[in-house]
Amino acid sequence: MANARGLPKGIYLKTNGLFEGRFQYQGESYTIYGKNVKKLEKDLAELRYEVEHGLKGKGDNMSLNAWFETWLYDYKSETIKESTRVRYEDYYRMYIKSKMGQKKIAQFKPIMIQRHLNQMAAADYSTKTIADTYNILHSMFKLAVQNDILYRNPCDAVVLPKTKERKRRVLTIEEQQLVVKYSRGRLCEQLVRVALGTSMRAGELQGLMWKDIDFKNREIHVNRTLVYVRDKQTKKYVFKFQVPKTKSGIRTIPMQDDVYKALQRQKWQITEMKMREKRWNVKPEFENLVFLTITGNPRRSNDFLNDLERIRETINKDRRKQAESEGKKPELMEHFYPHSLRHTFATRCFEAGIDVKTVQYYLGHASIAVTMDLYTHVTGEKAWSEMEKLNQLYQKLG
Repeated sequence: MANARGLPKGIYLKTNGLFEGRFQYQGESYTIYGKNVKKLEKDLAELRYEVEHGLKGKGDNMSLNAWFETWLYDYKSETIKESTRVRYEDYYRMYIKSKMGQKKIAQFKPIMIQRHLNQMAAADYSTKTIADTYNILHSMFKLAVQNDILYRNPCDAVVLPKTKERKRRVLTIEEQQLVVKYSRGRLCEQLVRVALGTSMRAGELQGLMWKDIDFKNREIHVNRTLVYVRDKQTKKYVFKFQVPKTKSGIRTIPMQDDVYKALQRQKWQITEMKMREKRWNVKPEFENLVFLTITGNPRRSNDFLNDLERIRETINKDRRKQAESEGKKPELMEHFYPHSLRHTFATRCFEAGIDVKTVQYYLGHASIAVTMDLYTHVTGEKAWSEMEKLNQLYQKLG
């Protein structure tokens, strides 16, 4: 848009021949001058950006929230995957924003960050959650130092607190049977069965398409994930396909009989939903997905989490009734989540005697060390049982 003299918006010709660029932001006026209109227009746009993002002046004019937006969208977003960007957004929102977001970045001292991380440890957050929170803050402040907004990084003097060791949630065989039983008749039934029988991650299940299913050879080809991410431009959440993080994530998983039958039932279920559901309105890019909502929309990780929680609540409701009738204290099933089904699959594999290298392939781990590290307790138990076999052989040999 141009003003009355045909100049760009916000730029005016002064009587002395210079051009003046000005704008207002939050009640304050900002003005710059120049001889070249195009250069002045560019400089004015840069100044406006700096002012609106708190970059004008020293760090005491800038909140942590404002700097997070700059750090993520102007610095990190071009070098990371969208799923990673969303994870950063979630971590900042859940573990940083409400506690420290309004503070000016120049106010931050190491003790402030140290106390925050100590409080997270006291609240029983995992080692990884605390470390990831620290890493985000450290990277944010590092960029501020590099841009001469801060003199030093307050995270450099922070020590990560010790945390309690947390066991990964794995369903017992009885719990696994109950989850399958209580999933019957629910929209998520086949999803639960496939998750328990393949080790696929939630995003991989959400992105699974019928063209990935080879019923003839009884194989599932894992080629992509479906993520629900915030668009950089619109700031609205949208579904997007992504390739797995590593080459090992692209894999072929043999179908167990239960998985084969579950996928056949799912195909019929989708056909029935299309026919009877008046609200069915699937978009062309998602119509080939294996798992959809009742209205034909892609599923999100939260949808799966809520499905599992409803199953758990129903199980515990029946356990309470049974315990009350018997005059006993109920043994309630503990919370579990989609990734628990993946851990459960891996555990059943080790219990069945499947070797670690094969389990690594099923899980799509890039390194066998990751598989070993995750399931040390299971492989340790297996090592003892296998050694007992050798012990019995030696006894026979005398």
